[in-house]
Amino acid sequence: MENTATADGLIEVLSDRFRVVTLGGVAVISHGLNRNTYDADIWLDPAGTIADWVSRVGPVIFSYPSARPVRIGTWSPFGEEDFAMVIDEDKVIRVIGLDRPLDIFRDPNELEISEFDDVWNRATALDNGTRVPDAIDLLVTKQATGRDKDMQDIAFLEAKAEREYLAKLPTASAAEAASMLARFLTPKVAEIGLHHPEESVRQLSLGFLKELAEEGDPFARDILAK
Repeated sequence: MENTATADGLIEVLSDRFRVVTLGGVAVISHGLNRNTYDADIWLDPAGTIADWVSRVGPVIFSYPSARPVRIGTWSPFGEEDFAMVIDEDKVIRVIGLDRPLDIFRDPNELEISEFDDVWNRATALDNGTRVPDAIDLLVTKQATGRDKDMQDIAFLEAKAEREYLAKLPTASAAEAASMLARFLTPKVAEIGLHHPEESVRQLSLGFLKELAEEGDPFARDILAK
């Protein structure tokens, strides 16, 4: 009989009970990149201690039809009694037995547990009850993997974030502009900042350009040479 238990179904069950942020390829596709993905990744609200988290999340996962939690590095199965130990050591579990693997993070790559509320508040709601991070938060999760597909995702997300900044930065307040530049910066973004009506933003952008130039960025050097 064909397996009718799906990763999307489990995600919807979880998002009915917890705040869930979509990560990985599904999130990049939601941002507009046309590519395939063969698994799903989510960040499930990490509130509370590991014991608290496991006591709330574990029963949902272990009772879902066909779901079999395994350790992400070895694909070795484990029981509910070992859930807290696995999360403490791996920060994530993989659920198989569905139509595709589902990775459930308590502590995702390159983001801190303490950042969940900020990521959630910046994210966009999806139809399944989850939210997709903004381009900057999402690209942060991919920076340390070294995988070719993640490098392509990062290039796409950086280009999208840059376009958004080039549109928003010129009319942002001084405080908003400073916050934006602290989160994400490219030579083009800093160059736009040089023409901001607020002197503080122009000086901040100039300082960032000098730092980039000192680090060897040729685009920053060309902008300063103008």
